[in-house]
Amino acid sequence: MTVTATATIRPETPARRAVNAKLSRIAAVVGVPIDAFFTEPTSVPQAGLIELIRLWDAAPTETVRAEILAGTRALVAEAADRSR
Repeated sequence: MTVTATATIRPETPARRAVNAKLSRIAAVVGVPIDAFFTEPTSVPQAGLIELIRLWDAAPTETVRAEILAGTRALVAEAADRSR
C-alpha cells in the first residue's frame, strides 16, 4: 500500500495546512511529487535528496544546520569550479 501526502497530512487544521503548503513548496523546488517523501525513493538522486532533508531535520541546533549549509555550498562551488 502506498502512503500519500493526502492520507498523511490532511488539511484539517491550520497547522497541518501550513505543513502541507511547505512540503508542496519543497517538492516543487526539487521537482518531485509530494508523495516522494512518503514512499521508497525510485532513484538514487531522489534517495540522496530525501536523506539530506532527513539529516537537516536531525541537526540538533541552528549552528549545525548553518554548518551543513556552508559545507554544501562549498562543495557545490568547488564542483562548479572544477567543471569550468
